[in-house]
Amino acid sequence: MIIALHGFTGGGGDFAPLTKALPEWRWRTPDLPGHAPDLAGSNLPADDCSLNASLRWLDVLIPEKSTEKNILLGYSLGGRLALRYALARPGRLAALVLIGTSPGILDETERRQRQVEDEELANKILTNGVPEFLKEWQSRPLIATQARLPAAWRKAMNEQRQQLRPAGLAPSLREFGQGAVEPVWDKLKELRLPVLVCAGAEDEKYSAMASKMATACPLAETMMVPKAGHLAHLENLPMFAAGLRAFLAKHQLK
Repeated sequence: MIIALHGFTGGGGDFAPLTKALPEWRWRTPDLPGHAPDLAGSNLPADDCSLNASLRWLDVLIPEKSTEKNILLGYSLGGRLALRYALARPGRLAALVLIGTSPGILDETERRQRQVEDEELANKILTNGVPEFLKEWQSRPLIATQARLPAAWRKAMNEQRQQLRPAGLAPSLREFGQGAVEPVWDKLKELRLPVLVCAGAEDEKYSAMASKMATACPLAETMMVPKAGHLAHLENLPMFAAGLRAFLAKHQLK
């Protein structure tokens, strides 16, 4: 089974085109902590987006004694969580797939500055609301390449984003943003499972990071998706799906 974790301001429904492209696998595509449109429907008592709470949340989806070959796939924010889950729960996963993922900011000053920036963004979300925040967020160069997605996909994703709650997004930034989590670069060598590290070829920052990460992971390989930016798995779905299928077949993960 593939458990897919979306990015910041995303939702499980974002993976619908990918699940249709790879129907031979079972999929679970949940909404991450802080991203459920209806808190009651998420079965969570509160929007706790801390690392420990997020790991416990994933434990429910990936039981310790599961007999399935569970593949954890994470994009951006979801990749941040997927990577830390693989490190915290060794032996629980059959493979790890990371898309546009950073193991963290090593420079302490830079990390503190990012934390300040994320706090400012969180306050904007609470003050101005989600629709206003999304206008600014989606204009960022890292996100802007998503404009190349098919109109129907963009419409579905935008409709989902409009349902997000300020009380959920704000703690996601404050508690699990790039500035909030400790870097895990020095722990990548502990990953003893097949790892596929992906990035869009046009996403220069994360392409370079993917190559560096793959070098540090004992059983990792990279996939640079051509004609794609940060949202590589959807910006060039055919190429990404073919690469993921080949990786999973290589490791007999079906």
